[in-house]
Amino acid sequence: MISFLIKYKKSVLIITLAFFIASIGYLGLNSFNFRSLSSNAAMVGSTPITYRDLRRATDAQARVLRNNGVDVDENMTRYLTQQALSGLISEEVLNQAAQEFGMAVSDYEIAANIQASPVFNQNGQFNQQAYEHAVKYQLGVTPGQFEEQLRRSKLADRFRMALYSVYKLTPEEIKFSYQIQNGNLKDFDTNKADFETQLFETKMETAQRAFFDDFNNRVEIKTYLKDEQA
Repeated sequence: MISFLIKYKKSVLIITLAFFIASIGYLGLNSFNFRSLSSNAAMVGSTPITYRDLRRATDAQARVLRNNGVDVDENMTRYLTQQALSGLISEEVLNQAAQEFGMAVSDYEIAANIQASPVFNQNGQFNQQAYEHAVKYQLGVTPGQFEEQLRRSKLADRFRMALYSVYKLTPEEIKFSYQIQNGNLKDFDTNKADFETQLFETKMETAQRAFFDDFNNRVEIKTYLKDEQA
């Protein structure tokens, strides 16, 4: 199951607007039930994430999997819901951080992104009716809601890239880390490219977690998913 989700992660993220942080260790999510869709599944500071938002995100991911032949049973739904809530919280955290630094995504960027998407094109040109039909019947949202979600996703991604740009690997760091991990520099030149990619991903994950821990010390994050057996 997990390998399949990893395989189709890109498609899931595109349709659900880049819920790129799959899990956050300190959230402590358990099994759940959906309560009133107008009530809150989580709070990030004073900003709520409603069960309606969570249901919509979960349904979108489940739809992608079903379209690829996966049986979305109860256990899978639980897993997807945990991923969706983690993604929504992560996105909100990054949006709040981006706004603190004065970052923004313009209307022009949103319009250009939508019009360039092949999903909303017919005969090589943007089609307004195709766009409205797709977001309504495939994503279950209005164009306005879709555009706001897209704006939030792009703003979150922009801040993440700014965060990552601070942490660059130096040639000395790569070489030293390789030697520490392997005990020597044998085959360093041959393995350098793959090792550098792995080292960068590890460093970014560490930086990302450190950022979230710091944010959580300043802004309270609450989740309200309840165990069905409770």
